[in-house]
Amino acid sequence: MNLRRFLDAGLARIVPITLAQVVGLACGMAGVKLATRLVPPAVYGAYGVFLTFTPLGMWVVHAGLVKFVGRHWAAASNRGALLREVAMAALHKTVWLLPAAAAAAVVMSKSGWFEVFSALFLAAALLSCGALTQTALQAAKEHWRDLSVCAVSSVTRSFVPPLLYVLAGGSVYALYGGFCIHTAAAAIAGVLALRRYWHPGTSAARQLTPVYEGSLFVYLAIAGWTISGLNRWTMALFFGSEETGYFSLAGNLAILVPSMLGTIFLQYFQPGFFAAASEDPALRKALARRVDRVAMAHAAIALTGLFALRAIAPLLVGPLISEKYRPALDLLIPAGCATFAVTTGLFYHSLLLAGHRERACARVELTAAAVLIAGGLASAACSESWFLRWLLVCPVVPWAVNRSIARHHFFKPGEAHGPAAAR
Repeated sequence: MNLRRFLDAGLARIVPITLAQVVGLACGMAGVKLATRLVPPAVYGAYGVFLTFTPLGMWVVHAGLVKFVGRHWAAASNRGALLREVAMAALHKTVWLLPAAAAAAVVMSKSGWFEVFSALFLAAALLSCGALTQTALQAAKEHWRDLSVCAVSSVTRSFVPPLLYVLAGGSVYALYGGFCIHTAAAAIAGVLALRRYWHPGTSAARQLTPVYEGSLFVYLAIAGWTISGLNRWTMALFFGSEETGYFSLAGNLAILVPSMLGTIFLQYFQPGFFAAASEDPALRKALARRVDRVAMAHAAIALTGLFALRAIAPLLVGPLISEKYRPALDLLIPAGCATFAVTTGLFYHSLLLAGHRERACARVELTAAAVLIAGGLASAACSESWFLRWLLVCPVVPWAVNRSIARHHFFKPGEAHGPAAAR
């Protein structure tokens, strides 16, 4: 009976988590078919660079708040009060998006600066809102509600930008506007999914902690955001907009395998990592071994899926991918390996959060980021072929850097940070 209850509980969680990724995959494939037929490679390259700047809110300005919600929402005794506190803190931090979006717009565009700035600011702010709401739903294991938000997000992201591009007569700004519509729809869906927590109820003591509100996670987020956009920026800087368009498409296809699997694995296993947190040495060793097993399982399945995608990719040209994007097929494995390198590091980030070693995240992730940035720029300076070779080997970095440094700090006795330390 206990085994049956365990299996039922597992299925009740894994089904909506997997369905959310399946919906995203289906919409993504349909979106690729639309985009490759309606949008030329050079314009798609510019749109791809724009997308690298849109996570400035959730990955940089509001990164600490997102991490706090993921780590402490499930255990909060008054989620309504916590939601209000997080919302007010997010609103206060949003002002920092103004200079960030302005600087990004200057980098992106010599003309139409205001249009680019407005789209970046709006999209980044709304993505932060969506990220905070979905993180809360996932932390509380409310996966069916999260599925509904994911469905809205996937549909609007895949279809609205290319359709608006056609309706607006082929302007790249229409793609930017379509993405803003997508972020608004996803944010509204997320806020509505948390509507039962809109009223804070009784007052509660302040729950946000300095380690999450301070600069630590901002620095980490800047490094993570840089890594997420680095390869597209490198392609644009060294090899031109058309090659960037091919690489952007390859990345959008290849990301489906490691990123989709990584999302499933983290949503399913991360609450268990956090629940198993303990300062007992034996329990910490058991948790570290568990994270290793999950990361290795993710690696095996993701790499298998990536090579399977490359094998069937030629069959997708015509039915799914426009012929003019055929050169993107040769970039699938390198683009996928780059994404895989980032995804693997997330498991060891979760290990440190579970063990209340938040401050150690800086040494781990900044070191890994430095290696990835240096390797990418140095190889691109040689040639495109050397850059692609570097992307093929960069999945070794998280195992050599993230894992070793994270485990060192995880097993090192130290003072825990955050609300759990006070309990």
